[in-house]
Amino acid sequence: MFEKFVDYMFYLLFGPLKKVIKKSNQFYIFFKVIGKLFDQTKQDIFKVREESMIISASELMLEIHGAERDMPRLKGEDVESYRMRLLMKNVIAEQAGTKNGILTALKALGYDQSYIEPYYIYDPERWAEFIVYLGSSTPPGINDIAIIDGEVMKVKPARSKPNYGIEEGAGTNVVMQSSFDAGMTGLPLCGTILCGVWPSQNLRGEPV
Repeated sequence: MFEKFVDYMFYLLFGPLKKVIKKSNQFYIFFKVIGKLFDQTKQDIFKVREESMIISASELMLEIHGAERDMPRLKGEDVESYRMRLLMKNVIAEQAGTKNGILTALKALGYDQSYIEPYYIYDPERWAEFIVYLGSSTPPGINDIAIIDGEVMKVKPARSKPNYGIEEGAGTNVVMQSSFDAGMTGLPLCGTILCGVWPSQNLRGEPV
């Protein structure tokens, strides 16, 4: 009904005190001065309330919420994805150490169509490993496999090792990087090294 404090306070006055027109009414002038302070205080209170909740916090305040939860913003993560991951913090923590925990963590990264298979169905000796097949309905901003693996490692079951795959035609682009030390060798390289073998045999099948 009243948008400003001055109008509300003037409304509470007795009728005789309101007979003087507002521009000359000393009560109205007084309420107008202090009303600005109360109006600003009200806006500040509303702002604090908004910033205190993840769902309505500004981008800058989200960084502070993340720092309090030890969840910094990840490379390539947009504001709304970061907000959603922070909101899912408790759910992910409750499911930590389970398959659902991994899938929930992946969903928070944007991979909402991922699934997991045990590795032993392909190799019985690798019973402590599992394969995460990454999938998403929309292109996620986070596509660095090192970042994805870091989040999975936080919630995976103990003594288990993750591997990653992407089904053909899934429409998911993930960046994988590797590094190696370069050096000099005395081996004759031409016709010697077989691709994928280092360097247990040459092209003729002979030991190197």
